[in-house]
Amino acid sequence: MAHHVPVAPHTEERRIPRHQLDEKDMLWAWLRFARATVVAKATGLSEEQLRARLVPSETTVGGILSHLVTVERHWFGIVLGGQEHPMPFGPDDPDGDWRVAEHDRLADLLDRYRAACDASDKVIESLPLDSFGAQRTGDYTLRWAMAHVTMDTSRHAGHADLLRELLDGERGW
Repeated sequence: MAHHVPVAPHTEERRIPRHQLDEKDMLWAWLRFARATVVAKATGLSEEQLRARLVPSETTVGGILSHLVTVERHWFGIVLGGQEHPMPFGPDDPDGDWRVAEHDRLADLLDRYRAACDASDKVIESLPLDSFGAQRTGDYTLRWAMAHVTMDTSRHAGHADLLRELLDGERGW
């Protein structure tokens, strides 16, 4: 496969999914790929770079990690898994999950993200794609949540990609 840009460092865990997977495994493989991309884009940043605001919003690489912890916990933990997780945002603070606490370090954020993904994977493993999980209303299937979280994670991986290039020039797919 030819690459128009170099392969980014820290991508050893990223693998493009095989072509002949069943539907659940394919969705899960692309979700893992998107997650690994976010981790790769954050790995190696300094604590200052982690918090660097290069756009007017709360979007920082650390903020992306923090937000994606919330995304994983919400969709797979709360909605499908029936777990209780406090949400770090609300009507008075809609961007609360984008903020990085002063005491948070890159290693802490990566550990929290990996733990949230591991917990999500347990829920994903336990449910068939058509399952509504723990929901009482039956609005969202596992299939829908996997597609949604993959899209959201991939979108933010693109943000992290641009921020990383602005921060230290590192680029690559």
